[in-house]
Amino acid sequence: MRIAIIGAGWVGSKLAEFLTKKNYHVIATTTSPEKILPLQKVATEVHLLNFSQNPDFSVLESVDMAIFSMPISRNSWFVGFQKLKTEFPKTLLFSSTGIYPQEKEIFTEENTGNLRSDISAAETLVRNQYPQTNILRLGGLMGGDRSLQNIFKNREPENPDKAANYIHYQDILAVVELFINSERKGETYNLVAPEHPTIAEILHPEKTKKSTEKQRIISSEKLIRDFNYQFLHPNPKNF
Repeated sequence: MRIAIIGAGWVGSKLAEFLTKKNYHVIATTTSPEKILPLQKVATEVHLLNFSQNPDFSVLESVDMAIFSMPISRNSWFVGFQKLKTEFPKTLLFSSTGIYPQEKEIFTEENTGNLRSDISAAETLVRNQYPQTNILRLGGLMGGDRSLQNIFKNREPENPDKAANYIHYQDILAVVELFINSERKGETYNLVAPEHPTIAEILHPEKTKKSTEKQRIISSEKLIRDFNYQFLHPNPKNF
């Protein structure tokens, strides 16, 4: 099976390595020449592909599944993407839970009011072009060298009482494989660890009491229900 990861950044490179080890034919694209060599170590093919610079879409021919991993909140790829006419049997878009309002309530995929306009525009563009696209709205990316301990090594968080809506990259990889083997089309799912400790609870678990305040929570219940999915890393305290 030939899978294209279009825009292989931090998550995309880890996904390329994961899928290559499972014997998928992985085509990774990047806009950065300096990323070609590192990607060649984890993908079957690597190509420069910049939607804003007369892209050569021939590298995407005969692909069974396209995973769109462009920067979701930037519109620099919009015009070039509209020129992409290659047909893909399956498509998946990495979006962001940043699409939801910054309000203290529980957000599910059914919440459609006051969505962030730039992210919503990106999702709409991809869905208009490829209606079969499944959308994964990813929480804050964590795992490996990405940890709150590293982020706040030399500074204090501005809002330590804020609930975490994070996702470990290993859960992203596992869920992508579910979609590779799924016949679901045109669905939207939040992908966030199901437990939501505060930033302070993660950084200083021995000093911090569990918060009882109302929080902004992104729910992954739809994903858990539809796929009977058990998170590899359910609690950001243990990322």
